[in-house]
Amino acid sequence: MSSSSIADRVVEEVKKHYPDAAECNIIDHSDGCGAKLELTIVSDTFEGMPILKRHREINNLMKEKGLWEELHALQICAWTEKQWAEKKKG
Repeated sequence: MSSSSIADRVVEEVKKHYPDAAECNIIDHSDGCGAKLELTIVSDTFEGMPILKRHREINNLMKEKGLWEELHALQICAWTEKQWAEKKKG
């Protein structure tokens, strides 16, 4: 078992899977236990992909990497660069 937090490991795996991501960060709303994480990923890989499919892809990645059982809640914000720019504006 790795000594890094579940949040660190989630970000590491997401960055490996989406190497072109313009932004990838995580907020741990559970004081380090991984009970509630909020992941934000910005990548044009999501262009034309419905939100639900984006979430399923990331959830499946967590399962594939053996992280799913350690997660209690993972809020996913998966945006294209254009969507992210619009969101930041207003």
